[in-house]
Parts: sequence; structure tokens; C-alpha cells
Amino acid sequence: MTNEIQLEIFNKIKLAICDTVQYNEVGKNAIEVVTPFLDWKGAQVSIFITEDGRITDGGQVLSQLKSLRVIDDFNNWEFKLDFFQRSRVQRVRGSLQPIDNESVTDILKYVQGITRLPNFFEPKPIHTTLDKFPNIARDVALNALIDIAPHDDFDKRKEWAAKFVKARHIPLNGFDIESDMSPNKYCRLVKIISHATSSTSDRRQHVSAKVLDSLLWKRDEPDVELYIVADDLDVYPPESGNLLKEESEEIIQLKFDQSGARLAEVLTE
Repeated sequence: MTNEIQLEIFNKIKLAICDTVQYNEVGKNAIEVVTPFLDWKGAQVSIFITEDGRITDGGQVLSQLKSLRVIDDFNNWEFKLDFFQRSRVQRVRGSLQPIDNESVTDILKYVQGITRLPNFFEPKPIHTTLDKFPNIARDVALNALIDIAPHDDFDKRKEWAAKFVKARHIPLNGFDIESDMSPNKYCRLVKIISHATSSTSDRRQHVSAKVLDSLLWKRDEPDVELYIVADDLDVYPPESGNLLKEESEEIIQLKFDQSGARLAEVLTE
């Protein structure tokens, strides 16, 4: 028979779990729900609820599998359909969503499922120090820009888009202020944050160096805007992430759906 001590401990556990679940407002009128579940990096797993009530992981899990270089293993996984059914997960284009948005049980199984999924595959690290992310970010921007280019001819669309993804250098009192892309607004800097596989100290120094240009330029031009492009902010030290959030207008993370379209907007506004 249940006693008072057992009930007291149960209620504490229940309250702690409930208090851990929080939400934040994000772009496009969606909210981010932060759960108490931890992913393979030890970070809390988030899901997103769109304005029309759709629940999605925002493409994070598939982006993680790509980062771990196991997306082919996942696509060919013989237990994928069984896992999706048991975890009540479905793949909708580039994101994972619960099969039934109305079932709380399904949603809980879904969250647990997307949390566990990367653990089924052995990561395949890239054995090179070459950082390819800046080129990846430019390709994402280029493709998104081509989609909105004001031309019918593909070559002209590509030529129009290419001018936005080139680096821009601004001379300033003996300094060379660099924007990794060339937005329409002259006082807007777009910085690509890479070095995701470097050491913690290298990542910290890299982030600090990227922010320095905007701080220098703001001394002479207070209207300077800094936009950050990263694949996944969670891989950087917390203090580096906080610095980027404090000093930038917006951080565009390519792990999320529609990030390319948003980057194209920032470049062409």
C-alpha cells in the first residue's frame, strides 16, 4: 500500500519533470519547447510547435546524422520502419514529426525516439583539419538566392545570386573589416562561424575574432548590424554562444528548416 513518504517523493519527481519543460518564442511565430531529455552531446532536446500546431524537430536530428556522417547508414537502416512505428515518428521532408499530433502518448514516444536515434549509429569523424563549412554555407545561400532571383534565365539567376555570397572588405582607419558575404545593406556584416571540430580554445578564439570586426566598425558607425551564420550553435562553448547572441542581430543556424531562405532574405533586404 502506498505510504506518505512514497507519495511525497513521487510528487517531487513529477514536479521536477514538469518544471524542466519550458518554451521560448522563435522565428515565424513558432515556439521552442525545451524538454528534460538529453541528446548524444548531453544537451537538452528541443522540439518546435509551429503557428498552425505542427510539431517538428526543425530538422535537427537529420542534420546531426549528416554532421556525424552517418546519414547513409540511417537511410539504409533495416530497422528504420520498425523504429519509426514504435517511436511514433514520421519523416516529413527534412524533419522528423510525430505521427499523431493529438496524442500525448505519441508525442512523448516521439521525443524519446528522436533523442535516442543518433545513438544507433557509429560516428565517422572527418580525418582532416580542412574546414569546409564556409563553402557549405555559401552554397546554401547561393541555392536559396537562385530560387528568388529576378530572372528567367538560369545563368543570369546564378550570376545575380553569386554577387551576394562573395566576401566584402571595408577599409577602416588602417583596419580591414571583412564580411564573409555581401549583403545589400552596406553596414550589415554577415559572418560565418566555423571550426566546429576544432579544440574548445580554438572555437572560442574563432568566435571572438569574428565578432571583433563589428565592434571596431560600430565605433564609427553605430548602425552596423552583425548577422551570424553557423551550422549548430550548441557545439561552441556557452560563453561563445552568449557572446554571439549579445553582439549579433540574429544567428542563422543551418541545421534548421528554412535557414537558407532566411539567409537569402538577410542578404537581399
